[in-house]
Amino acid sequence: MIRQLPSRRQLVLGALGAPLATAALAQPAYPNRPVRIVVPYAPGGGADILARAIGERLSEVWRQPVVVENRPGAGGSVGTETVARAQADGYTMLMASPSHSINPALYKNLPFDTLQAFTPITIVASGPLVLVTNASAPFTGLRQLVDHAKANPARVAYASAGIGSSPHFAGELLSSLAGLQMTHVPYRGTGPALVDLMANRVQMFFGPVPTILEHVRDGRLKALAVTTKTRFAALANVPSVAERGYPDYELLQWWGLMVPAGTPAEVAGEQYTQVKRILESPAMRERLAGLGAEPGGGAPAEFDALIRDEIQRWTRLVQTANLTPE
Repeated sequence: MIRQLPSRRQLVLGALGAPLATAALAQPAYPNRPVRIVVPYAPGGGADILARAIGERLSEVWRQPVVVENRPGAGGSVGTETVARAQADGYTMLMASPSHSINPALYKNLPFDTLQAFTPITIVASGPLVLVTNASAPFTGLRQLVDHAKANPARVAYASAGIGSSPHFAGELLSSLAGLQMTHVPYRGTGPALVDLMANRVQMFFGPVPTILEHVRDGRLKALAVTTKTRFAALANVPSVAERGYPDYELLQWWGLMVPAGTPAEVAGEQYTQVKRILESPAMRERLAGLGAEPGGGAPAEFDALIRDEIQRWTRLVQTANLTPE
């Protein structure tokens, strides 16, 4: 049998294709260098705590450093823009929180498109905010605080982690439903807000459980109410705002990982798979329980739906309460 020899054209195409095939086979697996998680808030807040907890485990799994970078400012917009403009290669991630869905409702000209600039990976953890006061404050419950605020318009100051943060809108939501006039005092993150609360420079603060739980347990802060519809296991003795006369009050504090839009699907899939495994591990579940947070791990589509729903909800509050950036 006579074997047909390859034509010159076949030889040329084969020679050109060989390096491409070799390059495809030799392409390093993700990740092959350090990954950074941008936290758009100051150190010490819930996003920072959770980013470091997840980053530590991802470093072990990927055998690459996972570095947490705090980029606070403009209610989280500064750090968020950093990620929106980063290369879509999976090496820059964002630890987002509710301000991610509040900012497009509050600001008309954000330097990025909240829905188009990012690919959601998964919610890492969630829980309520907790309305806390200084331990020496005379309020023993939410109703007493509300009565005092009504009797002293604009004299009760509540701290927040910045304009457009979830603590800010937690206060605005209470003011709207209870008919209060309170003074909003924004800080550059949860940590600085807590410093002034414990120094009694402001009267109240809606804080994320991972940040304030230790202060409540050691008696430095007094917990009056949680912002979820029902009570929270880590603070079972603390009532919800809803059960204290405001049934429409609800705010879920969440933290979730995102990457720039256009990140390769296989890279985003690897990130989701590993974060989900970490969140399902007994060690991480125990750690989150100690922080007073419930583990996430839901599908990216669920995270995307939450963000879209919240943007609509906060847009309605901005319009109803006539809120503007201060």
